[in-house]
Amino acid sequence: MKYFTIIILTLFLLYKTETAEAQIDYPTFKSEIPVIPEDSGQLSFNLYNLNYVNDTEWFGNIPLSGTLFGYEIIPELEYQISPRLVLKAGLYLQKEFGRPHYTTDAPTFTLKYKTKHASFLIGTLEGNDNHQFIEPIYDYKWIINERLENGFQFKVDTKRYWQDFFINWRVAIHPGDPFKEQFDIGYSGKVNVLDKGRFNFSIPIQLLYSHAGGQYDSVSTPLTSLVNSTIGGSLIYTLNHKLLKRIVFENNYVNYKDISFTKVQAFKEGNGFLSHLLFDFKNVGIDLRYWNSEGFIAPRGMALFQAVSQKYPGLVEKHRELLIVSFIYDKEIFPNVHFDFRILPYKDFVEKITSGTGLEYSYEMYIKYDLKFNIKKFKTSFRN
Repeated sequence: MKYFTIIILTLFLLYKTETAEAQIDYPTFKSEIPVIPEDSGQLSFNLYNLNYVNDTEWFGNIPLSGTLFGYEIIPELEYQISPRLVLKAGLYLQKEFGRPHYTTDAPTFTLKYKTKHASFLIGTLEGNDNHQFIEPIYDYKWIINERLENGFQFKVDTKRYWQDFFINWRVAIHPGDPFKEQFDIGYSGKVNVLDKGRFNFSIPIQLLYSHAGGQYDSVSTPLTSLVNSTIGGSLIYTLNHKLLKRIVFENNYVNYKDISFTKVQAFKEGNGFLSHLLFDFKNVGIDLRYWNSEGFIAPRGMALFQAVSQKYPGLVEKHRELLIVSFIYDKEIFPNVHFDFRILPYKDFVEKITSGTGLEYSYEMYIKYDLKFNIKKFKTSFRN
């Protein structure tokens, strides 16, 4: 964890400098809590709804294929206690079509404090795609499979520097529990090096520490502590054309290391290279990714990028080489209603796929509805 601490302390020095835009911003997957000073004393009702179809037609030995089809709904009450402090509480419900009951039901609670360039959260986090992790480290489909993240979060957003540092406490244990505690410690940051005219160059740095252990469980299996990290360079050329808005070219060196006391993973360490080229048209994106890796493992990353099989436990393919193309349509079709449709074919250059063409694909559709209306405003004695 020494180099993790060095990264955090070094980049934190940039806190006083001023915001870095999100690298590739698809609002359908974004969900942050606004804190507006003028709304101090405001009680409101929020309703979040995400409808999804995610079908993967994958025939290789590594990723598991399947269909996710259903919806998520989160009704919440929100009260802005002061110009800088807001509290939200509600209920998360997930319905998977084809099953008789709700797949998941869980409470939500967030306390968020915001200054000019930073925010602190405890409770339910602004998670998933808000972290801006690359897919080999963090799969954006966790927004379906494990929506809620709970713990602590510290975010910074200035012109020169953006960061998201969080602890996601996934599984807690009590003495004698027959399972291990699980948590993630994550850091996603971006240093804006050049922002002049149509060109923007930034350095993304990300680290995710995933741990399964504890001192009170009754399981004899050893603890696991795995670290994934990446550093890269992102170049954005903005055209502001009515058709093509911008081109994004990003390269990331990605690393994996098993720092457990007892090594049980197929590989102790590994690495990969992700090259990313995005053509961002009006409401349409064409995203090309090239992935080349050796012995790479990421417990929270997309299965497609891994060296260990999700489909056949125990099977490994140390060398992975992929070309992935995403055709994306993303638009706010009505006020507060976002629509996202994706087709993702990919080519595996190493494994001989039995589907005939050697080309596999997935298609995805998401509709997000986000509603907020005010109920009552109370007088407060707080001042800005």
